[in-house]
Amino acid sequence: MSSISITGVGAYLPRNMIANADLPPLDTPLDPSEIERIGVARRGWASESEGIAEMAAEAARVALGRAKLPASALDLIVLSNWTQRRYIPEFAPRLQALLGAPGSVAFDMCCACAGFLYGVGLAHSFLTSGRFERALVVGSETTSKRARPGSKGTLILGDAAGAMVLEREAGRGGRLIDYELATRGEHHGIMDISADGWVRTHIAQDELNRLAGRSIADIAARLLLRNRLTLEDIDWIVPHSGTAGVQRAVADALGVSPQKVLTNYAQVGNVSSASIPTALQQFIGEGKIKPGELILSAAVGTGWYAAGALYTT
Repeated sequence: MSSISITGVGAYLPRNMIANADLPPLDTPLDPSEIERIGVARRGWASESEGIAEMAAEAARVALGRAKLPASALDLIVLSNWTQRRYIPEFAPRLQALLGAPGSVAFDMCCACAGFLYGVGLAHSFLTSGRFERALVVGSETTSKRARPGSKGTLILGDAAGAMVLEREAGRGGRLIDYELATRGEHHGIMDISADGWVRTHIAQDELNRLAGRSIADIAARLLLRNRLTLEDIDWIVPHSGTAGVQRAVADALGVSPQKVLTNYAQVGNVSSASIPTALQQFIGEGKIKPGELILSAAVGTGWYAAGALYTT
């Protein structure tokens, strides 16, 4: 693949981070062991002033600062979001205006929780066309708004935005080595949104976990085979967080130690397409992920989508 550099990663969490003790009452109270099994200690709930474009802009500014680029240098902005889909106007043009990037092409995409990695793959295609030099990919989600009030989903789903700056042959930063995308339409109807706006799952949770694990293992196998690598060559796996059950299924399907899988799920919940860049910012900032280390990221999304990427930061 052509040389695409990763020069900046950034994230934004809402001002209001809700601990378990501060959650509204559930329809059916849970005992402490069940809450521990769910695995989320806190999650962000965005305020009215923290919309999709506004959170995306905050994450993008962090990523651009780390890339040492002004927003005006961007040629392309891809904004992933499914939790606030609407007809018109979409959010990416507002993000462009908030950042001050009038020379960029900016548009929205969905692909559910796999949207960020689909955006990275899309940005790669634009950058290698020779017509674009610098791209911003952002996942911004208010996932909490898709949980039925009083349900267990309110413990799991959170809001956040995460961003990545990619440049063609920048000669600095990390490197996007390869990516893989897949769609399996036979699983199209396993989840949907009710008329009231809440997420509904139409298969058993164990079955959903296994499907997620198999999908991610398949994507990882394709990437590794094409690049003549094994999982032993990978320093860290940074997946879409999903749920605690999905994480266990992914580790089992890949046959790796859970210690090799980095996720900030316990601190932010399931933030959908924002999960990978928010985790990257945290673990890079903490020094857990070091420059030059090889990372495998993978995600699945209702539809059914799967995506993966190999890269260094």
